Amino acid sequence: MRTKTLLIAAAALAVSAGISMAQTYSQNIVGYVNLTVVNGYHMYANPLDLDGTGVNNTVLTTLGTNTLPVGSQVLTWNGASFVVNSFSIPVHKTVPVWSSPNAPLNPGAGIFINNNGPATNIMIVGTALIGTQVNPNLPAGGGFYCVGSVVPVGGDITTNLQYNPALHDQVLVWDDGIQSYDVYTYSIPVHKTLPVWSPSNPQVAVGQGFFINTTNTAANWTEIVNP
Repeated sequence: MRTKTLLIAAAALAVSAGISMAQTYSQNIVGYVNLTVVNGYHMYANPLDLDGTGVNNTVLTTLGTNTLPVGSQVLTWNGASFVVNSFSIPVHKTVPVWSSPNAPLNPGAGIFINNNGPATNIMIVGTALIGTQVNPNLPAGGGFYCVGSVVPVGGDITTNLQYNPALHDQVLVWDDGIQSYDVYTYSIPVHKTLPVWSPSNPQVAVGQGFFINTTNTAANWTEIVNP
């Protein structure tokens, strides 16, 4: 039922969820991200890469088959709605598998993880991409995009994650405490001449996904990471 509610509410970007996350990461080029995911929905983005190409990461290679309880789900955004990838035991089988194990889970794409059981730890191991990295999940045309940093960086979305906002951009960050999104708008306050984020600068954690809503048809998010 909660999955159905999430899918129905996708257009309005209002979902029902509960999650707690603890994260650590190494500062080496090859590193890891640890997530402690409790029962319910959680926004996530893969910040590490399998082989340094940025394009060969899948649900199976990233999450494996022994990290989440049976009945859990990964929900990916296709630009208009969520696509559900279930972790279950097929008929006449005894071992759980993903319904779409080869579904892409590349750095820079945001997802929901729905943990159907008790708290579990997920360790993501891979390569931290360096150099100039352009997030491929902001195609031309504007609209809502479910994204995350392509590298293991957290903090202020503009200063630390290097997103250059356009006027009237919105960032929607899932807030576990209030079970909804915190909405941040890049606008010009009354009696001011320069735009700022309101009510404050969006903050995201390492490996956390979020939505960007932009009317900028040439939206671009480039992160420059020095080795």
